Amino acid sequence: MLLSSRQERVFKLATLLGTGKPVSASKILEILECSEPTLTRALKELRDSYSSEIKYSKAIHAYQITHFGTLDKKTLRRMAESLSANAELKTVESSSWVDLDKEKKMAVSLSLRMSVLRKVERFAFTHNKTRSEAMEILLEKAFTVLVEEQTRTAK
Repeated sequence: MLLSSRQERVFKLATLLGTGKPVSASKILEILECSEPTLTRALKELRDSYSSEIKYSKAIHAYQITHFGTLDKKTLRRMAESLSANAELKTVESSSWVDLDKEKKMAVSLSLRMSVLRKVERFAFTHNKTRSEAMEILLEKAFTVLVEEQTRTAK
């Protein structure tokens, strides 16, 4: 399953800062291949999502994590693994993509437990689908089953 560009940026940022040592802003911008406002948004997301404290030093123009919050070694390892898998998937030519034809589809945001998200990702990977395609397949199946159950209980 491919990471979104935002996820990829946040995971790379967490991996860079995960050592706890100062990392220069220019190095971060170069590795993330983004603008300063985008870096600011990624830092905010990292702070908010993982309750981490990231300090900026004007003297050396660098960022450093001073409090990791929920960003532990296990989480950092999983991020690195996801980045690695994402890089492999990007190198493999993929004929599948999300088509956001405004008349047919609408982008939505879901909050899912990690255990559920892992199941969706596993399903997407084993069926060579994107996460969006996997969600559509799973939801269609679930709706079909629920409607059939409701029809049986109504009789």
